[in-house]
Formats: sequence, structure tokens, C-alpha cells
Amino acid sequence: MERKALLLVCDGLADRPVRELGGRTPLEAASTPNLDALAQAGITGIADPVAPGVRAGSDTSHLAILGYDPRRVYTGRGPFEAAGMGLRVEPGDVAWRCNFASVDSNLVVLDRRAGRIADTLPLVKALQEIELPEVEVELGSLGYRCALVFRGEGLSHRVSDTDPHATGVKVKPAEPLDGSREAMHTARLLNTFSEKAHRVLEAHELNRRRQEAGNPPANYLLARGAGIVPELESFSQRYGMMGACIATTAIIKGIARLAGMEVVEAEREYIARARQALQVLERCEFLLMNIKEADEAAHDHSPERKVEVIESIDAMVGELMQFAEDNYIVVLSDHTTPCSVGDHCGDTVPVLIAGPEVRSDAVAAFSERACASGGLGRIRGMDIMPILLDLLNRSEKYGA
Repeated sequence: MERKALLLVCDGLADRPVRELGGRTPLEAASTPNLDALAQAGITGIADPVAPGVRAGSDTSHLAILGYDPRRVYTGRGPFEAAGMGLRVEPGDVAWRCNFASVDSNLVVLDRRAGRIADTLPLVKALQEIELPEVEVELGSLGYRCALVFRGEGLSHRVSDTDPHATGVKVKPAEPLDGSREAMHTARLLNTFSEKAHRVLEAHELNRRRQEAGNPPANYLLARGAGIVPELESFSQRYGMMGACIATTAIIKGIARLAGMEVVEAEREYIARARQALQVLERCEFLLMNIKEADEAAHDHSPERKVEVIESIDAMVGELMQFAEDNYIVVLSDHTTPCSVGDHCGDTVPVLIAGPEVRSDAVAAFSERACASGGLGRIRGMDIMPILLDLLNRSEKYGA
């Protein structure tokens, strides 16, 4: 019987002890009977998504978890974001991850997400009319998030962000990060585009209506994470099996697309998404499923909300328990996002692997501290796929 694998990555799930939760992490405070049952039946441990103490992004951690060394292939978040939004990205293109933001008349950032504006397609359509000399411009958006692609000769991704990553400070001009002609040229182009985009957005009818309704205007495009298209060996060639991805965020979809995996639009409800996953696994041997909302709760400093999300994830896992009887489920977090910090940190994350013939350990709960004593010990994100391939009897022998 050919066994299959589901890799469930709960974005930002791991946390630190929270005072409001009695010194427990949200994972420890939540009721998680299904995750605990998988931990008890399987083998557990803790993982450094990239390396000990490294504050991994969701992009670099997912690359590592899928077995692609981010220190070798990662060039910046922009290309993944663009690919995830359905934009065409080709070798030589430079892509940025952007936010629609609110700025005042002095270009001081008031809101980096423009009130989390939802419908930005009219703004994107207007911005696509902007022309730059010798450069083709493409844009895509998903709510307040946007991707920007420059296509042309003599471009470089070695340019700084225009996003100051803070409010109450002015937008930054793009600057070359090296002395190359290409970097200087690209920085000038980005600054020119940003100025033109600001004028277009300021005058747009949608922003006028937003201001009349008391909502912050989406009148600036903050760019960050410039990158070129990375060279990724296709997932099927690398592992000899068909891979698919279910995710809601563009960055994860983009990684999957650039790795040649099938990208499936996620169902909104978790239970429906679990059933969707089982349907996809009928035609694929491997599925990556990313759940984003625990990370968002942590970024909002809301441990109570994070507990609620974790309990919803656990209910979803209940739909997958039968799958784990004859196949493999891996559950882990791609990074730790403490509610106290509101951002990623370099702490380890819990990991469990459940399925047939797994050498179970004595751990009976899925949490940061419980899994620290598990049989996997402390591993790296890049160890996940080799361990999984071995369980699937797909690994190649090393040596005679």
C-alpha cells in the first residue's frame, strides 16, 4: 500500500508562557484532545525552523520545512508573494512585497495597512496605467497586501525597502545596496513609480469615499523584500511524488507554485478545509496545508484569540484522525510568534509525526514544553522531509 503524507503547518502557533494564561502558552491553555491524541500515538520533538535563535520568516521557514535550503535559494520575499497572487514572474524580474498604506501630506506613515482595506482591485487597475521607461510593470493584490513586479533589462534586487516598518515616520526612498549601475537604476525606477503611484492613489475615487466615511485612505504603496526569481528544483523531481498546497496567504501559495506544486484555493471553514485536504490527497501523495490565523492573533497581542484559533484547529484535526491510521500527518509551527512580542522570534517550535509504524514516545500532549522531551529530540526544519521520506520508504540509501 502506497502511503501518503499531510504536512500541517500552523503559522505562528508556538508561543512563550503568557501571564494572562497563568504562565501557560496558548497551546498549553487550549483544549486540544485531537492534537494530544496524535502526539500520544506518534513521535514528537522540537524544531528550529531554520537554525537556533534565527527569527525565521514564514517564507524561509516553509522553504526549509519543504527541504529547500533558504540560505542557498532565498533571494527575497517579493517573488513568492507575486507568484502567490498569480502574477507571472520570470528570470531577471525584480519583485516586491507591498502594503497599501495611509500617509499624510508629509509622507509620514499613519497606518501601514490602510485600515486593513479589503477591496484594492480598483486601485491596482489604476496603478497599472503607470508607465516607466524601459520597464514593464505588473501588480496584483489581496486586500491591503500587494505585489509589484518590474520586468526589463539591467535590473537588480539589491535595493532597500521604502517601507519604514513603523508608523509616525516618513516613507523611505529606495536606495541601492551596492555600487552597481543596475541597483542604482532600479532604485531610481522604484522611487519614480512610488511618486506616481502616490499621486494616482491620492486622486482615486475609492480613497475619496473612504475618507468621507472616516476610513484611512490607501494612498501609498510601501515596498519591501525585493527579490529575483529563485531557482527551485521542482517538488516532484526532488521527491518523486506529486505535491499540492492548500493555503490562504500569497506567500505560501507562491512558494508552492515556484516549486511546481499544485495550488488549491482553500475553503474558508477549517472543517471544510480538512475534508478538502482529504479529497486532494486522493490524487496527490503529499499535501502542504498552512493555517494562518494563530499567527495573526499573536501579532495582535491576543492570547485569548490565539487559544480560540488553536481549539478550532484541533477540531479540524479531528477530521484527519482516520487518515493518520494508514498515512502520515506532520504537525508543526513554522516559527514562534509570542503574543507578548507581536512578532516572530527564534524560539523552537513543537513538532509531531503520527502514522503507521512510528516509534511513539512517552509524550501525551502537543505543546512547546511537552514535545521538548519527545523522541525526535531537537531537529531543524530541513530535517522534516528526510524523516518523512524515510517513513514513506522513499528515501535513498546513503552508502553501500
